[in-house]
Amino acid sequence: MNVPIIKFIFDRKHSATKDKKGVIELRISYNRKQKYASTGISCYPGQWDAKQESINHQCLEYTELNALLLKIKQKALKVIGKMVDEDNIDIEAIPTLLKGNSTDITFDKYIRERMRKKQVSDYTKKAYHVFYSRFVEWGGMKFFSDVNERKVRDWDEYLHAFSWKAKDKYNKDVTKKYSQATIGSMHKNLKAFINDAMVDGYLRENPYIAKRIKIDKGSTRIDKFLTIDEINAIEKAEMPTLSLSEARDLFLIQVYTGLSFVDLMEYDFTPCKGAKDYAVFSGYRSKTGVLFTFVLTPKAKAILERYDYCMPKLPNQKYNVKLKLVADAAKVDKAPTSHDGRRSCGYMLLNAGVPIGIVSRITS
Repeated sequence: MNVPIIKFIFDRKHSATKDKKGVIELRISYNRKQKYASTGISCYPGQWDAKQESINHQCLEYTELNALLLKIKQKALKVIGKMVDEDNIDIEAIPTLLKGNSTDITFDKYIRERMRKKQVSDYTKKAYHVFYSRFVEWGGMKFFSDVNERKVRDWDEYLHAFSWKAKDKYNKDVTKKYSQATIGSMHKNLKAFINDAMVDGYLRENPYIAKRIKIDKGSTRIDKFLTIDEINAIEKAEMPTLSLSEARDLFLIQVYTGLSFVDLMEYDFTPCKGAKDYAVFSGYRSKTGVLFTFVLTPKAKAILERYDYCMPKLPNQKYNVKLKLVADAAKVDKAPTSHDGRRSCGYMLLNAGVPIGIVSRITS
């Protein structure tokens, strides 16, 4: 079995002069590939002994610096030894492993750590946990060396084949599978963590980008916006229960403001009290931190007043279920979701003559 070869290299970029120190790096060679790790140590050209791979006595601190170089080499050998034991040699990960105290980090553990550190909304955190649970259960991309085009394809096939038992609305046993939109979201999460690993030096390339892997995210659902007549029907329809009436009003707020579901749930509407019609309000999107604005239309204001500017809160899944029932009650032959309110807002604005650039900023 081949193992990586390590060697200290001085001034690889040939930038050192008699007045400027050159850096010393650790080169890891394996299967015709090379990876360099910084040692944080430098010296002048005349102080480096290439044969001994050490700093000679011309440097006053040569004893301490050589001791540090030896320590780095020993740590590298320990990392490589563990990889050999696990039959998982990944030179891309070695430089980062040398920086930290851990020598046993794997890709799945890395994702778990990034999930803990990422500053995202509670909604995104829940989505991450669902993704991670399914990802670990699959187990096909445990090590950094597993992050390649073939494994991404295997992950896609696993998600398409995954199914579970559930109850339908008549309490009958049914078998459910992920929608293409959900599968696309799972790929989006994996791609984000792969990008993070690239930034941290664990990976060199993202197979989604490098290999131009095309993952079907499902239909763009251009037809899922509601027409003016359908919105009017939902406005005027008598809802059979209070909870459906609340879901209808939440949806109409999205239609009139273009707010996403997460921002709708988190936005504080109390500053809108006493505001004039068509006043402009803003905030920062929970998922991206990007500034958003919306116009307080008379219809949106009337709904907010009914709730004293404190709109009901609903989990996204329950909200989407209720929206289907709202559409049924209004005799609208569509099954809208939380995001379709934003689409409908864009449709209304475009039909009102608002420039598409402005519509894009409101509904993006």
